[in-house]
Amino acid sequence: MADTHQKSKKFIVNALLTVLKVETISPSFIRVQFSSNKPFTVDPAWVCPHVKLLFPEPVSGEILFPKLDEDNKIVVSDKVRQLARSYSVREFDDVTNQLFVDFAIHESGLATVWSRQAKVGDQIGLVGSAGKLSFNDDCLVLMGDISAAPAICYTLEHLPEKQKVYAFIQVNHANDIVPLPDNENVQVRWLILDNINPDQLVDAVINTEFDEQDEVMFWGGMESSLAQQLRRALKDKYTQLAPEKIHITSYWRKGYAEGEFKHRD
Repeated sequence: MADTHQKSKKFIVNALLTVLKVETISPSFIRVQFSSNKPFTVDPAWVCPHVKLLFPEPVSGEILFPKLDEDNKIVVSDKVRQLARSYSVREFDDVTNQLFVDFAIHESGLATVWSRQAKVGDQIGLVGSAGKLSFNDDCLVLMGDISAAPAICYTLEHLPEKQKVYAFIQVNHANDIVPLPDNENVQVRWLILDNINPDQLVDAVINTEFDEQDEVMFWGGMESSLAQQLRRALKDKYTQLAPEKIHITSYWRKGYAEGEFKHRD
């Protein structure tokens, strides 16, 4: 008899993504269209799905992939970890196996340097795709700064019918605002980064009264200190809300590269 408690085998895609097109779409974003040499999944039921990308080693140009050992454990070397970044899916075509990623431009950093120099034919690695949260019957509140704008826009463009959503998106410039589908069940509030009022995203969310008849679930992605502030504010206001109803991830942290700080869901 088969062992019903046997763990399912781990699977790594380890695909090569090839650049098909590079486009500067706003002051804050470079959009890169990729083809993949292997199929992978982006489930339409995922909220704000992401992919794990592996950038080439800057000196050698080699793309290093994680491996599975004999015990079915994923082996990730320190070098691979340094070259890995998580990025939101902006669009995915499962027929052509093409992926679109919007790279938010910072002053420096591995992904920023790569995206600024990217050209047709360049390649990076893909380990796989994931979504930690799926749609349910809850009213969904999406919150994010410039780093989460692509994820939130993707989700607003792929909502189940009658899904109720409030979205709060803080971008760097007015030109970063993109048109979204008209939907009577969706309310979107765009905010422009204001250094004089750094708490505006938190204030906008906390000062909004959501329909008391709805069960509410919060999802957010943003800079680490802002994530901590918003998480505390939500817990202070919604004291009866179950912990699994708040999903806030630190997408980045000022002064740190990814891998040098802890993301928290």
